[in-house]
Amino acid sequence: MKHLLLAFLATTLIFAVGCEPGSDASSSGSDSDSDGDSDSDADSDADSDTDSDTDSDSDTGEAICDELEFDIDHTPVALMLLQDVSGSMFPSNWNQALPALNNVINAWTGSQIQFGLDYFPDGSDIDSTGWNCGYTNPVRQDCGIGTEAAILNDLNTFADPNGMTPLACGLTNFLNTAYSNGCLNSAIDSYVAVISDGGDTCSSCSGYSGTATSMGNLATALNAQGTKVFVIGFNYSSTVLDAIAANGGVPAPYNVPLDASDTTTLQAALNDIVGAVVNCIYDIDITNDVDYDSVNFFFIDSLGNETPVPYDEDCSSGFGWHWIDVSTHEQIEFCPDACDLLQGGDVEEIRGEFGCPQITVD
Repeated sequence: MKHLLLAFLATTLIFAVGCEPGSDASSSGSDSDSDGDSDSDADSDADSDTDSDTDSDSDTGEAICDELEFDIDHTPVALMLLQDVSGSMFPSNWNQALPALNNVINAWTGSQIQFGLDYFPDGSDIDSTGWNCGYTNPVRQDCGIGTEAAILNDLNTFADPNGMTPLACGLTNFLNTAYSNGCLNSAIDSYVAVISDGGDTCSSCSGYSGTATSMGNLATALNAQGTKVFVIGFNYSSTVLDAIAANGGVPAPYNVPLDASDTTTLQAALNDIVGAVVNCIYDIDITNDVDYDSVNFFFIDSLGNETPVPYDEDCSSGFGWHWIDVSTHEQIEFCPDACDLLQGGDVEEIRGEFGCPQITVD
């Protein structure tokens, strides 16, 4: 289970730059020579000659590193929360889901996650034929920077859930990039997390029905356009949710629906999903002239313990880091085992050191 400790997301990355060798004798030594000679020629010959030679050398023989601070920007990720607000959610399930959603949004405010929020149709979508299974309203809150306050306000002022469960229609909206420009921006990783307490109770939407086969095909289509799908079954399980998760493009263990039954378990499931989408790629803007073959990174935990992370070009060791592009040196990525520590919240600070001998995998 991943726990949330978000300090590392907003932490400044510290670089030690210009690790220069200590000065040597030839450059720092000082030599002074004074020669005084006095000669007087009289009845007596007095000749005095004084010569003093002082030589001072300072040579520590140690590297001197001056720490300079640089900002580190974690690459953003778009995560749309697609929440079931059908009649079966009220009152018990909604009252359990609401605090979990609040807690997760609050915990990750200001992180690399750009949240969005959308609902299944509620009572306002009723038409002359009954419940409107097609969700034609605009997206509730598109993904973007600083959306957390608007999402929390929407969640906490939302009217009582009611109506049908148009799961297919809720998902097919995200086949249209115009529906959610922020979340479906090809420049960033895009995810939809479906939270549902029931199967689709509408006939079809945009050619997709609520059957397991059809919903699996829908998840495949979303994945093909670059939108990966997570699924949480909230007091509900079905082959339909299984098919969505299996075809959503997310790795195990998220390729099956996560089970939740109350506030605690739903919050844990959401924490797992958010932790899974946090990538371990960092944008680095270095203006100093540095030797990129002399770079080290260290993880620092809450107790101040420092763990070196070795350079591992192909991540063969699992625990290491490498440049995304060695020709530009603008991004680094931490390898899977190191990434697990970051995603699990076990790292309070990342420190970088430039100019000293590089730590590499054995």
